[in-house]
Amino acid sequence: MTGIIVTQSNIFISRYPIKPGKRDAFLAIFNPLWQNATAFMQENANFVFYGFGRDPNVMVAIESYKNEEAVNAIRKTDAFKQLVSQMLDLCSGPMTMELFSGLEMGPDIFDVYAQGKSTVHPQTATNYAEFL
Repeated sequence: MTGIIVTQSNIFISRYPIKPGKRDAFLAIFNPLWQNATAFMQENANFVFYGFGRDPNVMVAIESYKNEEAVNAIRKTDAFKQLVSQMLDLCSGPMTMELFSGLEMGPDIFDVYAQGKSTVHPQTATNYAEFL
């Protein structure tokens, strides 16, 4: 078997609704963000996917991490806050995050990340992140 089966971790599906005409500017921020984090992701992620669906202006990130503490540490860095703020300002609406609990996990993730505006992501004058 060549794939990974994950049942003991949570999964986030994030959707960034990028303003028309701002996709290249968004990717100019996003690409270095993930590319500079590959060592972190190789150590801490079960898997990640970044791409687009049918709408070329909605970027999707699907991520599953082994350790929520490591992810939270990254979220607290100035670089993360600055870059995500810049990305949010290029969005036409909130970045939304849908959560899924692994088969062998309890529902605790839904208490950690309550539905509504995120308290762990930066918020700008024009935009924010929201947990669905």
